[in-house]
Amino acid sequence: MWGLMLALGILGPAGATAEVLQPPKRVQVADGIYVFMTPPYGDVGLDGNSVVILSSEGVLVFDTNGTPAAAEGVLKEIRKLTDKPVRFVVNSHWHWDHWYGTEVYRRAFPEVHVITHEKTRAMMMGPALAFNQPGLDSDLPGYLDDLSKRVADGETATPPPANLPRLKAALEMGRFFLDQKRAVHHTFADVTFSDRLTLHLGEREIQVLNHGRAVTPGDAFLYLPKEKIVVTGDLLVNPVSFGLGVYPTGWLQTLEKIDALDAATWVPGHGEPLRDKTLLHATMDVFRELLRQGKDARAKGLDPDQAKEMILPSLKDLRTKITKDDPRQNDLFAVYLVDWYLHRVYDELAGPLSDAITPPPGR
Repeated sequence: MWGLMLALGILGPAGATAEVLQPPKRVQVADGIYVFMTPPYGDVGLDGNSVVILSSEGVLVFDTNGTPAAAEGVLKEIRKLTDKPVRFVVNSHWHWDHWYGTEVYRRAFPEVHVITHEKTRAMMMGPALAFNQPGLDSDLPGYLDDLSKRVADGETATPPPANLPRLKAALEMGRFFLDQKRAVHHTFADVTFSDRLTLHLGEREIQVLNHGRAVTPGDAFLYLPKEKIVVTGDLLVNPVSFGLGVYPTGWLQTLEKIDALDAATWVPGHGEPLRDKTLLHATMDVFRELLRQGKDARAKGLDPDQAKEMILPSLKDLRTKITKDDPRQNDLFAVYLVDWYLHRVYDELAGPLSDAITPPPGR
């Protein structure tokens, strides 16, 4: 179960510093538009992409990483690109790997406007914090205590185990990650929207959009019509999207509306930018099959786990388009996309879904 929580960033001796974290990878998406990808936090968490849009009048940052240290790393890179201030931060949704660095921008630029969907702000100010608290109070500390014991045992063994350096590095990173999460000053939106908000930042037109409940109750994504770029947040992940607690029909409908936009580039919530619709279309087709076959399986009296075993073989071709048949990605596809999404298909068929956060199946 610990591994399931790590994919969403649900989750370091003390005194670890930001130097533990490697600098972000910078990829230029278009002229003046960059995506920054922070490496994973060892075994304990991932970071969402942070997208930076430069203009003659300032900067917009879409998603602010999972820790203040990671956001500081992105801000350091921004300062190499421009001397203009960050005027807007847009946080796509409440998952903590996408907004826990917002304090860095508010501290550096006190006049910055922080924007989220109205439901996302409400989630961030209560339910999301409560959902994450067990990870900070017990789950991650328990994991680190076990890891610390393994390190101590390895240091006294003769000869020491070959994986001891990796274990020690994982322990240092884990303690750093926990310290970062516990020290966050949660910074909430001062601007909210419901359906759309259009920003004019210098020569840029940036549309901040929401098409209803999809991955969360209030997903925000960006569309830049002049540049033909969509910045999706976790509405699309490269390669395997995360289906935990989602709204199956609404998510598909949102992706269909993204598909209809006049775009040439898609920047996902995790992973490299995309220059064609192969992944988008394959992901949508998986959703369609899970909605169709899930409904049939439920009508036959199968539970979600039985339905998953029945449906998975039929998704092989679509899975290959998404994972390129990489064994590890195939495993993630089966759990993070098919299993989690299918459980929510069953929930949706049982009655209207609420905005409440849903834990992983079986938890």
